[in-house]
Amino acid sequence: MDPFKVLIEVVKAQSFTKAAENLYTSQPSISRDIKKLEVEYDVKVFEFKHSRMTLTSDGEKLFRYALKQKHLEEALRRDLKQAPHTISGELTIGSSYTYGEYRLAQKLADLAHQYPRLHIHVHLDNSEHVIENIKRNVIDIGIIEKEIQVNMIDSKRIEKDEMVLIRKKESQYNMDTCFVREKGSGTRVYQEEGLAQFELHPFLVEINNTTLIKHMVHDGYGFSIVSKKTLTPFDKEKLEIIPLNIERYFYLLTHTNKYIDQNMELLINKFTKE
Repeated sequence: MDPFKVLIEVVKAQSFTKAAENLYTSQPSISRDIKKLEVEYDVKVFEFKHSRMTLTSDGEKLFRYALKQKHLEEALRRDLKQAPHTISGELTIGSSYTYGEYRLAQKLADLAHQYPRLHIHVHLDNSEHVIENIKRNVIDIGIIEKEIQVNMIDSKRIEKDEMVLIRKKESQYNMDTCFVREKGSGTRVYQEEGLAQFELHPFLVEINNTTLIKHMVHDGYGFSIVSKKTLTPFDKEKLEIIPLNIERYFYLLTHTNKYIDQNMELLINKFTKE
């Protein structure tokens, strides 16, 4: 087996054993292939810190080369087997829950209609996990709702957003309980900012789903601070919506060493130019 392909799988899986399962081979075989790289290039590929496996600086260089080799091979196969200008293949998007649940569907529908041979896989997660998956090159593109500055990640603003406070329309408001997203969510940062703006100190209930949060507010169990883009016509009819002086943006992430092929360029343009 190609040692560079093995290296990519081990980094993605963060485990020799799991990589072996994914590649339908044995753990000793995986170890031998990594050892081949170490002997061939006279380097140490992995090190273990606090029981966690990480790439050494030399391992990072080998990993970047392995990714470039992988994408070049994929590009070559497309050039040889596909008709000119045919968009096909697979891409993976990791999106925050807010953008994924309320903004992503229409863009994917448009792409599916225009490019039926391009298969896009979507994984919804909180922003911190999306960032981590970009670092590890587990996903091709990430979309989150907070600004970051990480050396190995390129970040571009793609869409403006606004936060609002929502509560049930009635004479007596339940302002003792606030439903918030879990820590690690990009939305949670702005929810805490909104509470500070109003000098509110309610009991916090963490829920990792904005739709469920809105249901709890509809039922009068408390209030929340959410993205204005998540509000439906029903929400606007039944809830009191209070604007906050809080703006944010959604950001598109790619790994700095990611090979931007035709498919990637198409996907990036779809999100950054609309």
